[in-house]
Amino acid sequence: MNPRCPHCDYPFERESGFYLGSIYVNYGLTALIVAVGFPVLTLSRTLTPNTALAVGMVITVLFPLLFFRHARSFWLSLDERIDPYQAPTSGASQVPADSQVGGR
Repeated sequence: MNPRCPHCDYPFERESGFYLGSIYVNYGLTALIVAVGFPVLTLSRTLTPNTALAVGMVITVLFPLLFFRHARSFWLSLDERIDPYQAPTSGASQVPADSQVGGR
C-alpha cells in the first residue's frame, strides 16, 4: 500500500493497528455471504449439501483475499467520513510559542 496518495498527498499510513477494523469488515462480509448462501443453495435444491459446503469453503478462502483492498478502502473512507483529515498548514510553526528561545 502506498504511504500517500500520488494525486492529493492524502496519508494512507495511520497509527499502528488502524486497519484492524478492516479485518472485521472483511470477516463479517465473508461470514454473511456464506451464512446466507449455504442455506439458499441447499434449500432451493440448486446444489447438494456437500457441493454447497465445498462452494462455501472455497468462498471462505478466496473472498477475503480478493476483498482485502476493498475492505481497507472502506475502513479508510469510514474514518474520513467520521473524522475528516485536516492537512497541517505549512505556515504554522511546529514549536509552541511559549517554548521559543528568548521568550518570557
